[in-house]
Amino acid sequence: MKRWIVSLALLCATTVWAAPEWVRGEITKLNAEKAQVTLKHEAIKSLDMDAMTMPYKVKGAAVLKGFKPGDAVRFTVRMQGDEMLVEQLEHAK
Repeated sequence: MKRWIVSLALLCATTVWAAPEWVRGEITKLNAEKAQVTLKHEAIKSLDMDAMTMPYKVKGAAVLKGFKPGDAVRFTVRMQGDEMLVEQLEHAK
């Protein structure tokens, strides 16, 4: 039983530690057909990336619904193979 509790505690700690980093930015361009968004964003510490403007693939074209160039946003991004993929995108509050 004690091992099970320790294993569960380690799993929870790992899950919390691996939470996605939310990054602030601004949409400069959208291409729903290619499921791509260009973002001018702050540094992404988890990827050791400086602030810049660059295009990103998104998880699917539906992620871009309700957004337009000029919108202030926050997003999460992760490496998928050799590409970066925006998984979550929402209007900045």
